[in-house]
Amino acid sequence: MNDRTTLRLENVTMRFGGVVAMCGVDLRVEEGQIAALIGPNGAGKTTVFNVITGVCRPTEGSVYFEGRRIDGMKRFRIAKAGIARTFQNIRLFANMSALENVMVGTDAHHRTGAVGAALGLPWHRAEEKAGRQKAAELLEFVGIAGKSAETAKNLPYGDQRRLEIARALATEPKLLLLDEPAAGMNPAEKRSLQELIRRIRDSGRTVLLIEHDMGLVMDISDRVSVLDFGQKIAEGPPREVRANAKVIEAYLGATADAS
Repeated sequence: MNDRTTLRLENVTMRFGGVVAMCGVDLRVEEGQIAALIGPNGAGKTTVFNVITGVCRPTEGSVYFEGRRIDGMKRFRIAKAGIARTFQNIRLFANMSALENVMVGTDAHHRTGAVGAALGLPWHRAEEKAGRQKAAELLEFVGIAGKSAETAKNLPYGDQRRLEIARALATEPKLLLLDEPAAGMNPAEKRSLQELIRRIRDSGRTVLLIEHDMGLVMDISDRVSVLDFGQKIAEGPPREVRANAKVIEAYLGATADAS
């Protein structure tokens, strides 16, 4: 295997009873890439994310992260290995501040347990201070540093998306999975999001995103994979995928303006 391959799915099939959500899917994401996974609603895209992150164990096939097989691993171990994700439906702690939401992500790397926290031991206080500083830096990185004290539920929708990305980054992932990050954003917010995703890649991370906005996908992606009815029907650079007859028939021709 290419030592620059961050993620590899081999012949992955996922069945739920009689429903086949993925069928023999192969996928490869190289280190430092921005890769995109597209396809019509119900094509199996979110199932791919669920298999990668351990929410679902594939019925058949294998998933490798940095050369290590991870299908069947516990979700928290996959996260600790360096994979983080956001969700199509934003999942924040609604009544916590923006800063506190991101600090939850930094806790993933804390060594102090509940006893140390309860006793207020010095190393716990040091970790908490470092976590607060890291969270503040991430809020600045995603562009909402001035809103650290605001309650998450009171943030504008686009800022909530950025906050969820900041919280995912707080776990220090090597691979970031973004599930429809541009959903509900206006054109200006989408342009700003593109810049943020590029900054994430430039910071040394690999990105795999699911997205319906074809303009964003084609502008930002190094490689695009296309699913239809749980099967991969095309893969390659954006220009090639855009011109692929199967893709046009299955997706782009019907929903080229989807967002």
